[in-house]
Amino acid sequence: MNCKWHILIGFIFSYILVYFFKFSLFFSLVVFLSSFLIDIDHYFWYVFTFKEWNPLAALRWHKKHHTKWVLVGQKERAKFKKGVFIFHSILLVTLLGILSTLNLFFFSIFLGVLVHIIADLIALVYYHEPLYIKLCPYLVMRRNKNKESFKKL
Repeated sequence: MNCKWHILIGFIFSYILVYFFKFSLFFSLVVFLSSFLIDIDHYFWYVFTFKEWNPLAALRWHKKHHTKWVLVGQKERAKFKKGVFIFHSILLVTLLGILSTLNLFFFSIFLGVLVHIIADLIALVYYHEPLYIKLCPYLVMRRNKNKESFKKL
């Protein structure tokens, strides 16, 4: 899912928290920021894959290849490696869930990450992709063995 949608969804969710549930602006700001800043792992994946540190180059690459990825059929997509995104994992959500019982700040991060992950899972269902892609980086790494890099497409 494009970052702009995560920003919009995070903003709407944060607004609902403030307007209807009378949450503080600080709490809602943390929810909002964590609802899209979790995508920093996409940049880390880009750096690891291409050995390129320029964030603008990463954005350009993602915009160009995301469009290609969506247009390629499901059988064709199965031939290529999928991105390994370390912050998109059930382990992080579980850890934040545990930490959120100790501190309201962690609870706000947990809510933002949960909103993000749910939006990603909905997008995966829409694109007919397996859900483990955004929940278990280890399974993605195992699946990627003997697959071609998408950068060749």
